[in-house]
Amino acid sequence: MSLYDLRYSHAELARAARQGRRPAPARTLRRITSWQWMVLHCRDDSLSVLTATAEGRARLRGRVAAQRIRGLHRAGHEVEGEDMPPVRHRHGALWNAW
Repeated sequence: MSLYDLRYSHAELARAARQGRRPAPARTLRRITSWQWMVLHCRDDSLSVLTATAEGRARLRGRVAAQRIRGLHRAGHEVEGEDMPPVRHRHGALWNAW
């Protein structure tokens, strides 16, 4: 990432003081190297895509489990011992992605 910054050099400050004027800032270029593990090692470099995919899979698993239990109930089977997986929220996917 490249950022431009305005800085006063010591020479410009001294020159401005001698001449009785305001110093003029000089434009300096600063380069910053920034990286994150998720950006480097994920398929499409997007945390939101990963969390949306995880959330969609969790919703699908919940729907399939509910359909299976409903089918057992309609067929006359006992559904007392059947277990529904807990709801997985998007916040959990965001937390577990890091």
